[in-house]
Formats: sequence, C-alpha cells, structure tokens
Amino acid sequence: MKLLYCEYCEDVFKLDYDLRNCSCGRVVGRVVGKYINKRVAVINGKGISIAIGNDSLLDAIRKLNRVIAGEVCNDRDWFNENCKIEHCWIRPNSDPGNPHTFIDEDLGNE
Repeated sequence: MKLLYCEYCEDVFKLDYDLRNCSCGRVVGRVVGKYINKRVAVINGKGISIAIGNDSLLDAIRKLNRVIAGEVCNDRDWFNENCKIEHCWIRPNSDPGNPHTFIDEDLGNE
C-alpha cells in the first residue's frame, strides 16, 4: 500500500486510480498522486512516500480480529507485540529506493 504524507498540513492519504491530494493540495498545490496500475504510481514529487507491506497489514488485522472474536486473551503488551505492522518504510519519491513511483511535477496543475 502506498501512502503520501504532506509535511505542511500533516495529512496522510492512500493513493487510488483517481488523482488524490492532501487536505491543502488543491489550495496550495502541495502533495498529489495516483496509481497508474496495481504497482506503479505517479506523484508530483512533493511530500513523503510511505509504503506499508500488504501482508504485514493484513496479518495485524487478522490478529486483532482474533481478539474481537474472543479467541485470545489480551492486554496492552499483547497488542504491542502482536498487532504491530512489521513492514513499513519511508522511501524517496523515486529512483532505486522507490522503483514503482514516478514524478510528474505538473501532476494536479491541470
């Protein structure tokens, strides 16, 4: 899952196939982006790219659902150990550190 973070308005948003922007994006042209396909995204190069491993997120949700279903006893320590998202990265907006994201500085300025 790809997320973008705007340092100006502190908004975090998930990319989709339609162009999305942070809360201040349309007003001041801050952070915008969208998916081109299931793996590749295009962004305007502003903001911070965040990647969350889909399997890691789903695993944490499955563990939480076991608590909700009453299958496991829990306390704060249990949640801290079992319901964390193991794989989350802050990445550069492009280049080898983020090979499936491309920059179009004019994105959202149409």
